[in-house]
Amino acid sequence: MLVLKLIRFVLGYVCFTACGGFPERFINLCKNRGILLWELKCRNGVIIACTDRAGYRSIRPVAKKSGMRVRIKKKYGLPFFLNRHSRRAGVLVGICFCAAVLCILSTRIWSIDVVGNTAVSSEEIIGVFEELGVKKGVAGKKVDINSVELSALKKLPDITWLNININGSAALIEVRERVVSPDTDDDNTPTDIVAARDGQIVILRPFNGTQEQKIGNPVLKGDLLISGIEENRDLTVSFCKAKGYVVARTNRQINVAQNSKITAMKAVSEKKSYIIEFLFFKIPLGRIPENAYKEKREIFINGVTLPVSITECTQTVYEEKNITLSQPETEMLAALRFLDRCSGEFKHLKVEESKLSAAKSETACTLGGQFVCLENIGEERRMQIEEIPQ
Repeated sequence: MLVLKLIRFVLGYVCFTACGGFPERFINLCKNRGILLWELKCRNGVIIACTDRAGYRSIRPVAKKSGMRVRIKKKYGLPFFLNRHSRRAGVLVGICFCAAVLCILSTRIWSIDVVGNTAVSSEEIIGVFEELGVKKGVAGKKVDINSVELSALKKLPDITWLNININGSAALIEVRERVVSPDTDDDNTPTDIVAARDGQIVILRPFNGTQEQKIGNPVLKGDLLISGIEENRDLTVSFCKAKGYVVARTNRQINVAQNSKITAMKAVSEKKSYIIEFLFFKIPLGRIPENAYKEKREIFINGVTLPVSITECTQTVYEEKNITLSQPETEMLAALRFLDRCSGEFKHLKVEESKLSAAKSETACTLGGQFVCLENIGEERRMQIEEIPQ
């Protein structure tokens, strides 16, 4: 039924009325002469029906013989539409152009998405595929999927498996990242463990090598804690990679001085420009600075990504200014800097004792702290072995 309606629309048809005379004779004559009628209705001697263009041209003699008066009610179909707009060439050209564009775009890739990645960014993966020819605007049927997948795997060492599916105008890249195994130390170069800073030993646990210090001993930076020389039962020695865990009580000091007069960069204005992207075409609207912050927005309709995107480029202009802080602001800034130093310094330490001090003046604020910490002070040092000629 749908195909029949489509054929009638393409060929064109006419809805007409016929009144007066003999309706039965009119219908019989139309049937005898092969004039096709549909949607036929007769009310109070008035016939309402539809026929094709050729049938309407042949219906005048039939109406004359049956005494009926025929009038066109409405014309339907593509031929009448084209005839009605024949003087509007721009409209017809626009319709043909849009139809051609839609036909071409339906065979092209509009969007590229990546799933399954966490460590490797989607931008990096899409960039590799674009180098291999899989990018917006490319005909999907021309992409050699097997060749592209093999080449992409060689260029992405952190990816162990990938697959690209092209469904209509959307390309979906599925990846599996390499699972990083824990680092194993296969280097058997003989080493010692020495003190990284001054302190008093609290915990000393040698896993490999010879213990050279005792718990409670004070040590200086560079002192030997665990030796990589082991004595065998036959009084010979062998060299090994020393391993162990050495915790010592250490002293640390942090001082932060903040002046009330500072130099700061203040944002004074913003300049925005835009880039419109259609497939592989880029249309800049205005001058695009190199150091601008860019934010790309895709356009979606019912969850489908269109091949059009808008990139907003924002350039912030800064100006250097000299600022004088009030005393509370100076103290707050000094405290923030002090806390920032402490968070970085004591990230892997345990603080046992702390003593804080503060010195304030009209133009500056100084914060200081003395801390007693527990930390692992052991660090590896490669042994220098010299062979003595016999």
